[in-house]
Amino acid sequence: MTGLSENARTVAGLACIDPRQVRAQRRAFVAAALALAVLFAGNNLPSALYGLLRVEFGYSALVQTLLYAVPVVLVVLPGLLVFGTLSDVTGRRGLIAAGLVAFGAGDVLFITADDTGWLFAARLLQGLGIALASAAATATLSDTAAGVSADRVEGQKVAALTATMSITGGLAAGPLLGGALAQYAPDPRVVPFAVHLGLVAVALAVAWCIPGKGQAAARQWRIARLKVPEGLRRSFPEIASAEFLAWAVLGVFSAVIATLIGTILRTGNLAVTAGSLTLMIGASAAVQLAARRLGPLTAQWAGLSALATGLSLLVVTVATRTVAFAVLAMIGSGVGHGLVFAGSLSEVTVATPARQRGAVLGVVYFVNYLGLGFPVIGVGVLSLWLGLVQATSAVSVAIAVLCSLLIPWAFRVRVANGS
Repeated sequence: MTGLSENARTVAGLACIDPRQVRAQRRAFVAAALALAVLFAGNNLPSALYGLLRVEFGYSALVQTLLYAVPVVLVVLPGLLVFGTLSDVTGRRGLIAAGLVAFGAGDVLFITADDTGWLFAARLLQGLGIALASAAATATLSDTAAGVSADRVEGQKVAALTATMSITGGLAAGPLLGGALAQYAPDPRVVPFAVHLGLVAVALAVAWCIPGKGQAAARQWRIARLKVPEGLRRSFPEIASAEFLAWAVLGVFSAVIATLIGTILRTGNLAVTAGSLTLMIGASAAVQLAARRLGPLTAQWAGLSALATGLSLLVVTVATRTVAFAVLAMIGSGVGHGLVFAGSLSEVTVATPARQRGAVLGVVYFVNYLGLGFPVIGVGVLSLWLGLVQATSAVSVAIAVLCSLLIPWAFRVRVANGS
């Protein structure tokens, strides 16, 4: 009888939902996912072109890594603190639209740049776009999850999966699009960014269906203080460490892997070298579909193991210059990144109250971008003495060791929490 009454209440609750509201939530859900995908595709699109730009503008390996990392350190990290909580007050749509506009301006600067300074300006504007929109768009997915699932927990899991798939799918598509257009389009400096600018315009038009301030619950805005819900405080240091390492791998690869693979395999085909990064991030996106069936701990320890394995294979690739090892290194690293990211974000999203989502997701992205930025700078500095190839190998070994050490910590934290 209890089961029947529960089912009856569920059916009755579903019948009370306004179909128009459900459709509106679904449209907003899709719009937020599209905005994330377009922004992060643009963020990684220049990764396919750094070698080409390096030849044209004559900058060093250190400048190449700084071109990737400086926007993260100077704009994205402080921007997440400033803007991460703002959408909880003002609503999501305005920040998402502003982020897309800023990113589009960065595309325009890439098209018109005539020296390295303008390249840095373009990357800074793109970083501002990410800082403005990423937490707001991810929070929108959580806000409108009822439009894709009537069950709250399941809806939040779908929202977390969609966020990770949109981000990693965009990151994977960006270098593939940039590399293919740069290799085969008539103007490799202009066409990739012009095409992405068109995608930004589409995402901006679609974003207007996102609610303005309807879901905002906070009464006043303040700069984020990097606080997490009480239920996550014991496990969050371990989650943050795993996220940092996973995104450190992605940052290092995004900054140098296309150039590195071109050097190791002795090829100048931009579609091929950019494809190595797409393979890595594509593996991350694909494994996140399977990670939905795994518990957060399982996903994290499996991901850390895969990261350590993939990085070890990259070192072997440098030593042997073997294509097979290069492919396995990309796949292993991508699988590791996807498992860690999906498991961590799912755990954080489900445990976070709706009124705190923008702030807490801002903290998560802050940690991710710490990983994206600082290890890349380390590669650049080491390249002054070791060269780009050996510097990347040294940093890969260091991250692989840290991943291995983090696995037992993850188990101890969960045991201590009784989970």
